[in-house]
Amino acid sequence: MNDRRAVIAGIVNSSPPFQPTPVIYARYSQAIQYVGRERNAVSFILAKPRPGEASETVCRRISERTGLAAMTRDEFIWKTIRYYMRYTGIPVNFGITVALAFIVGAVVAGQTFYIFTIENLKQFGALKAIGVTNLRITGMILLQALVVGLTGFAIGMGLTAAFFESTKNISHLRGFFLMWQVMAGTGMSVLTIIVLASLLSIRRVYVLEPAYVFHGGN
Repeated sequence: MNDRRAVIAGIVNSSPPFQPTPVIYARYSQAIQYVGRERNAVSFILAKPRPGEASETVCRRISERTGLAAMTRDEFIWKTIRYYMRYTGIPVNFGITVALAFIVGAVVAGQTFYIFTIENLKQFGALKAIGVTNLRITGMILLQALVVGLTGFAIGMGLTAAFFESTKNISHLRGFFLMWQVMAGTGMSVLTIIVLASLLSIRRVYVLEPAYVFHGGN
C-alpha cells in the first residue's frame, strides 16, 4: 500500500462496513506510511479507559484537554446513524419502501375486513335485533382483528428472526441483526393497520338496521 509492504498479523472477525471498502487496523506510525501524510490523516482513534474509570468521564476529560470530540461507544453509533440519515439517500429509499408496504398492508387488510363484514351483515343484524349494542359489536370485530393481526405478526417476526439466525455466519451478512426497536415499530404499524381497517368495516355495521335480518335485501 502506497509502495509500502504490509504484513497481516491477524484477521478481525467483525461486522463488515456499510461501504464495500476494506478496513485495516494499524498503529498510527504505520498508518501514515500506508496513506501518506495529510492534513487530517486520522478519522478517529479507538481507545479504552483504564479499569474502574467510566467512559463518559474519560470522554469529557479528553474533550476538555484537547478540544476534540470524544464519544462513548453508544454516542459514536448514534452519530454514525444520524450521519447516514441526514446526508445520504438511505432514509428516502427505505422510507418510500416502508410507506408503500404500510399503504398496501392497510388496503389489503381493510378490504379483507370489509368483505368479512359485508358477508356477515345478517349475523350482525341478528345481534343488533336481540339487543347487542354497537359498542359491543365493535369490540367483537376489534378482538377478531387483533387475534388475526397478532398471529400474522408472530409468524412474520418468527420467520424474520429465523432468517437472521440462519445467516449470522455468512461473512457479507455478518452484523445484520433484528433490533427490538424494529420489532416494536413493526408491531405498532400492524396495530395501526388493524385498527384503521376495522374502523372502516365497522362503519357499515353502525348504519345497519336490525330489521335487515328479517328480509333478503342487500
